[in-house]
Amino acid sequence: MFIYILIGVMIKSAGMMNSAENKRFNKILFTFFYPVLMFDNIYSADLGAVLDLRLIIFALGSVAATVIAVSLVVVRIEKNNASRGAMIQAIYRSNFVLMGIMIVQSIFGKEGLPTAAMLVTIVVPFFNVIAVIVLEYFRGNKADFGKIAVNTAKNPLIIGAVVGAVFSGFEIGLPGVAQDVIGGIAAATMPMALIMLGVSIDYSAITAKRKNILICVVGRLLVVPVIGLPLAAAMGFRGPAFVTLLIMMASPTAVSTYPMAVAMDSDGELAGSAIMISTPLSCITLFIWLLIFKNLGVY
Repeated sequence: MFIYILIGVMIKSAGMMNSAENKRFNKILFTFFYPVLMFDNIYSADLGAVLDLRLIIFALGSVAATVIAVSLVVVRIEKNNASRGAMIQAIYRSNFVLMGIMIVQSIFGKEGLPTAAMLVTIVVPFFNVIAVIVLEYFRGNKADFGKIAVNTAKNPLIIGAVVGAVFSGFEIGLPGVAQDVIGGIAAATMPMALIMLGVSIDYSAITAKRKNILICVVGRLLVVPVIGLPLAAAMGFRGPAFVTLLIMMASPTAVSTYPMAVAMDSDGELAGSAIMISTPLSCITLFIWLLIFKNLGVY
């Protein structure tokens, strides 16, 4: 993963892609490649076998508990509302979509992907809903739940997952050529996304907000997993389910926190800086978390 990100950094340093081209390519990834990936993961899965209500409840409950705890801390240490919203979002909202499927696949192969895809499909909309509520609250407004529902339904990842579930549930077959093409696109998605993440990194955007950035990064990469992962292990989660939870709790700040912070009058610079610092550091911290729980026999 780090090598893929490094390739992106090198592409940017060589001047082969500018910011506008990077944004355009990321849009293609989000609106086409990711939905195909989600479709492929869900379509090839036995939905009855991977739909784990206990795992879903634990994941959503842990996210909600994190948001509440982080909010209580942030409002005490930061007085600026714009920064408060950005900090809360940067700590609770992980890059689950990008890192989750990639790492689960690298450890368990394609057999582990349905569990990761199922949880991504459920947790990511929950991330989005909470982000809107938090940012609107600190902007002084009430969240428009109707708009949230519409935007969630229009999310390309959700569309891909729902279509995959329909095809899988009704056992709608696809021609072999179509399956090969879909599988090829799905396989290319994660490397391309990581390379584009490397292209996106711009450390010149980091400002003097070192204290808040440090709080966000430490909270995201260390504090949340220190509390959540032992609890997940104690609850009996093992194998792909545990690793999926590990990535949800310990991956870096989600790339999507930056555009959302900017769009909702929050602290975009702080959100962007948290992404830029937490992403490369996560290559180290994620390895450590995976190593610890592998040696403990949890997966």
